[in-house]
Amino acid sequence: MKNTQSYIFLVVALSMPVFSFALFSPYQQTSEIDSIIERGHERVYENPDESIELALSIYENSEYTVKTKVKALMLVSLAYTSKRNYQKALESIVKADELSKTLDDTVLQIEILFKTGILYQQLKIFDKSIEYLEKTEKMALLYPDREAVSKYIANSYTVKGFIYKDNLNCDIALEFFDRGIAEYQNVKNEEVNTNLSIVYYNKGNCYTILSEYEKAKESFNKSITYAKLAKANSLIAFAKKGLAAVFTVEGEYQTAISSLEAALKESKDVGDIVLNSSIYKGLMENYLALNQWANYQKYYELYANSQLDIKIAERNSVSDSLGENENQRNESLINLQKQTSNRFKIFLLLVIGIFVSVFFIDRKNRKTIALLQNKIETLQNQKLIS
Repeated sequence: MKNTQSYIFLVVALSMPVFSFALFSPYQQTSEIDSIIERGHERVYENPDESIELALSIYENSEYTVKTKVKALMLVSLAYTSKRNYQKALESIVKADELSKTLDDTVLQIEILFKTGILYQQLKIFDKSIEYLEKTEKMALLYPDREAVSKYIANSYTVKGFIYKDNLNCDIALEFFDRGIAEYQNVKNEEVNTNLSIVYYNKGNCYTILSEYEKAKESFNKSITYAKLAKANSLIAFAKKGLAAVFTVEGEYQTAISSLEAALKESKDVGDIVLNSSIYKGLMENYLALNQWANYQKYYELYANSQLDIKIAERNSVSDSLGENENQRNESLINLQKQTSNRFKIFLLLVIGIFVSVFFIDRKNRKTIALLQNKIETLQNQKLIS
């Protein structure tokens, strides 16, 4: 299940050919290894475990540079994020942060600080998230090439907006969204339209909460415009759903239905069951307001079925998580058993070694004593004869 906000940070790439660990060695050029890490990023949503294995094999190899190891740890963090294991993702990014301090690469350090802030936000540790986001901004604002770091500043403002919005403080959230929008004007890459669509969508939600409906509609329409530029159907659907919510509050039920039907059409090939469920719910409520019972029943059933699908998906996700935890516990137990077995073997070898040493020392001593006794007896016999 997708989260709208994740589009800012997680860009799903086209499927790439499978690559093997045998394709690289410690002696390859750094640029070639970096290219392999980049491909790992592109496959991280399709097969995160493969990306983790690849990144760790690079990180643990002493032949690679510190910068390459840092990038490998960042890939590990991203892969765990895609698995929604934010704690493990945070552990990896913290390691990357410590390692990056030995490098003279400010942009890389800014990126790591920002990603650390994101992970604390995902873990809902908002004070730590804001602490790292402010570190990101402070370092980025001091960097001489503003264009190189503008996306981190803009994203940082935006994430702060998310945090305040989630804590029902839309007035402050709107301030950060506006600062993010202003900073995005300095960003020149393909992702900026996607990001702007998301920011305006969240602005629209804030204005709806604050009952400023005209501003909400203006924001949702801007979100749609940028989503179309980004060719992001799911974002178009979200914005049209948000627009429909405003029409519903204003009592324009038929207009709301038209907007929701357009949203459903956009989301047809997206496969986001949470998005579809919310659209079904909106259609169900608006048809109920119009007393159109047949249509109400139709979308009620679709909504109920989608809720069931969501619960099944959540159970599967929990089951997968429990399965992964069980595998980790089993692996830890096996490692512990191996360690115990190895320690016992070492102890046994030491004991045997001690016994062998004592045996030879005792044997040597016995021989020495026997020789001394022979000498004493010889001397005594010579004395008696004389």
